[in-house]
Amino acid sequence: MSQAPLRYPVPWDLVCGLTPHIAHGTEQSIDAFTAGIVARMNPPPRYEGLHRLPENPGFLLVANHYQRKGLWILHTAAALTRAIRERYGPGDPPVRWVVTANWPPLRLGRWRLPNPGDWLLPRVARALCCYPVAFAAQDPAFTARALRRIVRDAGRLARPIGLFPEGVAGAAGHLTDPLPGVERLIALLARKGIAAVPAGVSEAGRLVIRFGPAVPPGELLAAADPARLVLRRVQELL
Repeated sequence: MSQAPLRYPVPWDLVCGLTPHIAHGTEQSIDAFTAGIVARMNPPPRYEGLHRLPENPGFLLVANHYQRKGLWILHTAAALTRAIRERYGPGDPPVRWVVTANWPPLRLGRWRLPNPGDWLLPRVARALCCYPVAFAAQDPAFTARALRRIVRDAGRLARPIGLFPEGVAGAAGHLTDPLPGVERLIALLARKGIAAVPAGVSEAGRLVIRFGPAVPPGELLAAADPARLVLRRVQELL
């Protein structure tokens, strides 16, 4: 008889605690925020392959979008962030995540209205020290500005940039295609000399995160689709 998957309650008090930061445009301590989330995960996540992480923490961390009923992507992102914190020591934020979303417009009869998520996403991203990038969205200018900011910051990376290439379409147990445009971001960072480090997220009585060897910039640029290449490396870790 198979065991039911573990359920990790949503830390609503920590999430609601972001409200003042969202309202005032300030940033939450990601070190403290993710530590609070992972401290409530019982049993705690298991990390494998930390020794494979590069000496230089200036890389792109790529993981599968592991989410299911009872396990929110916030739990997964927090667990990955704590692994980086464990490997490289203090630093806030330990990881700067790329927050991806493609909000469909609201429809009222013949009328199409902007989705409130378009307003909320950048504010939540700022509170969590993230980069908001609406891949394949209705506002290519917004996406272009976000990509330019990431590439500009890549020249002085002190900690990893985190990315779930599948976006919200990804779920626990299987990989989906990367969002359109993710391959461009990976290639732009590779041209800056940024390697991609794959992380496979799965479960075995607890959340398990396995890190694989870094994919060097030259290999990323030589690939027909660097996003699919990195996801294949993630798949090998599951």
